[in-house]
Amino acid sequence: MMKKPNHRIELTLGWRNVWKNRRRTVLTLLTIMVGCSMIIFMKAVQKGAFGQMIEDAVSANTGHIQIHEAGFWENMSIDYALMPDKSMLSRLRSIPSIEAFSIRLHTAGFISSGSTTEGAVIQAVDPDRERAVTNIHSRILPGGRYLQKSDRKQTVVGEGLAKNLGVRVGDTIAMISQGFDGSIAAANLTVVGLFKTDNPEYDSALIILPLSQAMETFTMMGYVNSITLRLRDGMTMEATRDRLRQAFAGRGLEVLGWDELMPDMVQFIDMKHFGTYIFEFILFTLVAFGVMNTIQMSVYERIRELGIMMAIGTTPGQVRRMVHLESLFIALIGVLLGSSLGSALSLYFTFNPLDYSSLADQMSVWGISMTKFPARLELSNILSTSGMMLIVSVLFTISPARHASRLRPIEAIRKL
Repeated sequence: MMKKPNHRIELTLGWRNVWKNRRRTVLTLLTIMVGCSMIIFMKAVQKGAFGQMIEDAVSANTGHIQIHEAGFWENMSIDYALMPDKSMLSRLRSIPSIEAFSIRLHTAGFISSGSTTEGAVIQAVDPDRERAVTNIHSRILPGGRYLQKSDRKQTVVGEGLAKNLGVRVGDTIAMISQGFDGSIAAANLTVVGLFKTDNPEYDSALIILPLSQAMETFTMMGYVNSITLRLRDGMTMEATRDRLRQAFAGRGLEVLGWDELMPDMVQFIDMKHFGTYIFEFILFTLVAFGVMNTIQMSVYERIRELGIMMAIGTTPGQVRRMVHLESLFIALIGVLLGSSLGSALSLYFTFNPLDYSSLADQMSVWGISMTKFPARLELSNILSTSGMMLIVSVLFTISPARHASRLRPIEAIRKL
């Protein structure tokens, strides 16, 4: 009858072996702790920064999701229009994740003031609905105002475009474009406000006018180009987009999320994520070799002791488990300390964001208006980093554990 192994002895010996060389153990623990905390903190800051960046971008004008006639976003032509009937609007109101939506008209045209003419992106909105979807109304420069429900031939203009045209609040500009029916759409508009979003594309090309006036000027006959949605939680974008695609299937519509509307931002985030993966790989590698070196030296220093243990009946399996337990104890302590430190740092910078206000001008060149980068700590970050650190630490002790279990007692006892 086989005797069951006494795992308590293995645990006790493994724990004692951890502290036989305290200095080396402490250095290894510090390596694991710093590596684990750095990864958790870096991922938390990155998560928070990207989340804030996306929120700033969708709040400026894009929204989380847009609905168009199929082909509009690729061609950006007024000819691609949809009719927002009651059933469509009712469906949008019935989805809990949708906080608000705005009905828009998009086209391109020319804006003139005196002898100066500039190409512009023309956007017509319902002012009240738009306030709930974007924040351009809060970006109006002093001395002006945003559009009101009663406005007809009023407009707000991007600061850069106004500067190029040489116009100020109160001036009149001439707009000319193409109507939905192919006719010429023209109107004289009074500038009631200038906005600055810190996005050069918007500030240098966009003008916004009331949808009620645009319906007449562009002969839209009730058609619009876009329905822009704001969600209660940006994390639900993909699920909401899929739900809308199913709801409107077969109606010749395209439902696009912010990731499809702003591919440059997605590419930027992916590039930053790739850099993070490289940094994580380096840290995990340093930790892994640090643990392996500690366990390898521990085994080398105890060859004679291990030889005696095997000579009196300790099995190779018990020796192997004892070495693995030694690395597991070190990794567990290091991970607990590291995750605690990383979480504490992340929580601190959640409430005290990293402030780059001094670099606001340089960052605005890239269309980034945010100057404060808050951290965003998630449980998945802590669990994945800690789990990976434990796995790597244990895996890299397979070689020294295997070497220890294959020692020949007589040769090991003779080892000085």
